[in-house]
Amino acid sequence: MASLTTTAPAGAATVLHVTVRPRVLVCGWSGAGNVGDELLTEVLAARLRSAGLDPVIRSVSPSATVTAHGGVAVAHRGFASMRAAFSVDAVVLGPGGIVQDHSSVWSLPAHLAPVLIARLRRQPVAGLGLGADPLRRSLSRWLLRLALVGAPVVVRDEMSAAVMRDVGLNPKVDLDLAWELDHPESGAGEGLTVALGPVAGAGLWRPGRRRLVSNDTVSVVAALERLRDAVGGPVRLVAFRGARDDRFARSIAAALPNAELVDAGAAVDAVRDAAVVITSRYHAALLAVAAGVPVLADVRQAKLASFAATDGLESHVTGFDSWDEVGAALPSPTGAARPSSSGASDTAIRRLVSACCPKEA
Repeated sequence: MASLTTTAPAGAATVLHVTVRPRVLVCGWSGAGNVGDELLTEVLAARLRSAGLDPVIRSVSPSATVTAHGGVAVAHRGFASMRAAFSVDAVVLGPGGIVQDHSSVWSLPAHLAPVLIARLRRQPVAGLGLGADPLRRSLSRWLLRLALVGAPVVVRDEMSAAVMRDVGLNPKVDLDLAWELDHPESGAGEGLTVALGPVAGAGLWRPGRRRLVSNDTVSVVAALERLRDAVGGPVRLVAFRGARDDRFARSIAAALPNAELVDAGAAVDAVRDAAVVITSRYHAALLAVAAGVPVLADVRQAKLASFAATDGLESHVTGFDSWDEVGAALPSPTGAARPSSSGASDTAIRRLVSACCPKEA
């Protein structure tokens, strides 16, 4: 976007000054139906705009991203985003938990391709709002180091920082960007909100979405029945991660009488208005804790275990690693959590602005 200003000293011709805002390609995971990723996209896009940069959002489904975020500029995740990397002024890797190679051998290289193009063009890059799982392949570690060495890298927890340090990067830890949302405290405070879904099973070449592994429905339903008896009120099933969670929610609803299916548009309110949230999804846990709703989190997923162990959040999250444990003891309400930022995200964005808009000599 360009702005025009004019100056016209007496007796002189009018002079036009054109100010062009630098464009930044944001390489997260928008458009895939993931509620948490859209919240992160919303926050980062707003942060970049307020810093004087224009975000271009890489998206799995550009139409879905435009619907979710209004008139934002969008590039399709495929070749269009790589073409965009040749024309923008900077590239950001993130936000979200995209630094991992367990879902597919193709996943991380696809995320890193626009960043590597920017490095070849000697354009600024940064990693912002990132979550990282331990990397299994030497190629993944090499590509990540090549993409981000020397660049500002901000991750959401110590586990992610350890992954980055293991590949030779120098990350800073700051709050997950979703903490920057407006977080009203819990409203109704009744019933049970369930945000569960499958994970990618073992494999190498097939994409993760084609080898999903779900928890045993019988065990999950039995645990939810115990919780429902203890908590009272409705049971709401929300799909935080798009179609894969929706299918699992429907299988639970078919076996759990009177359970309610909640669409994605109402998922955030369903989490905030619960008496207890049980989840295997990172941002469902975060939104609940921010609203003061006790959380039962499946800590068999590393990122949930890391979240549950975060300083200041331990009393808000009760972890479990077996469905037989669920319902034996209920977490107690502890009030809304308001953790403090380290300032690392602010610093990284300032560095990005400085690199995109160097002062004239």
